[in-house]
Amino acid sequence: MSENQTLTAQQIADNLGGRVVGDPGTVVSAVEIIERATADHLTFVGDPKNLPRLKSTEATLVLAPASLEHDVVTSARDITFILVEEPEVAFLQIAAIFSPQRSSNTDGISSSAVVSPTAIVGTDNSIGHHVVIGRDVTIGQGCRIEHGTVIEDGCTLGDNVVIHANCVLYPDTIIGNDVTIHATCVIGADGFGYRTVNGRHERLPHYGIVRICDDVEIGAGTTIDRAKVGETVIGTGTRIDNQVMIGHNCHIGPHNLIVSQVGFAGSASTGSYVIVAGQAGIADHVHLGDGAIIGGKTGVHRNMKGGQSYFGMPALPIAEAAKNVMALRRLPEMRDTIKRLERDLMSLQQSAMASATKSALNSPPTDSENKAA
Repeated sequence: MSENQTLTAQQIADNLGGRVVGDPGTVVSAVEIIERATADHLTFVGDPKNLPRLKSTEATLVLAPASLEHDVVTSARDITFILVEEPEVAFLQIAAIFSPQRSSNTDGISSSAVVSPTAIVGTDNSIGHHVVIGRDVTIGQGCRIEHGTVIEDGCTLGDNVVIHANCVLYPDTIIGNDVTIHATCVIGADGFGYRTVNGRHERLPHYGIVRICDDVEIGAGTTIDRAKVGETVIGTGTRIDNQVMIGHNCHIGPHNLIVSQVGFAGSASTGSYVIVAGQAGIADHVHLGDGAIIGGKTGVHRNMKGGQSYFGMPALPIAEAAKNVMALRRLPEMRDTIKRLERDLMSLQQSAMASATKSALNSPPTDSENKAA
């Protein structure tokens, strides 16, 4: 779309198959999130809990769920709405019109790329400037290898693989079909394995590989270590965020979601549809069962059953972890209560001792005491 081009609410609705509620002639020239949107922006609200944000937005055109028609119309009468089934997806469709992504490569193989004569490169590939492709590499069809990437000897790439700039694939790495690897990833480096001999840390050799299955996306700056022997595996359909560390011999199951700065120690494994939130750490040889959800900053030191959510350090079922957190928050209050009870108890003890002493002084002498006198 050319600069300064605009779209009306009706044009956007026609593009999305949505319905306009308000002025169909409302004009926008860009997209923006709801907090930063101005009158020239299209924005969206996708969840009922975000409806209060409409009161403070300057946007005049908002994508909203058809299921919330009554709520959105009554919450902001001066805004034109386009009602669709999935507002965020629709929003990104329009974003692609206003801000189409650029491709950093030209078709074919750049003249500055270095491709081994023993490499097999399929058709319809784009190989960018200063890419290095080693001996006996096999690359399928429709791939895009961006500038500065190094694919070392013996690697295999399937069809429709996208590898962004400055990635390194160590020897014999296997990449499936429809995989995207974002910039500066390192796939297949040796794992962190040493033994101490005569006061020195000696590296343990790694003879295995990394296998990335089909339809995987790996975020920028992520590192995945080769196995000591055998394979480190990333399962089909898994999505890995930026700056994730996956150690040697890990087996990550299919359709996992792994958020930024997560660390998996060596030989950890997961089932299918596991979610690991940001900065969680998974100890070596731990297994996360199918559908397990690991909360942010959680430390996992033992196997976790599937189908449950976990939080804390060490990881506990989330209901139990929540109780512990609430108890910790009450510690200052509990400490003050204990101190007050100690003071009250001491006061009661002193009063009891004083009463006992007074009673002893005021009681009449006994017969034995009179005879002694």
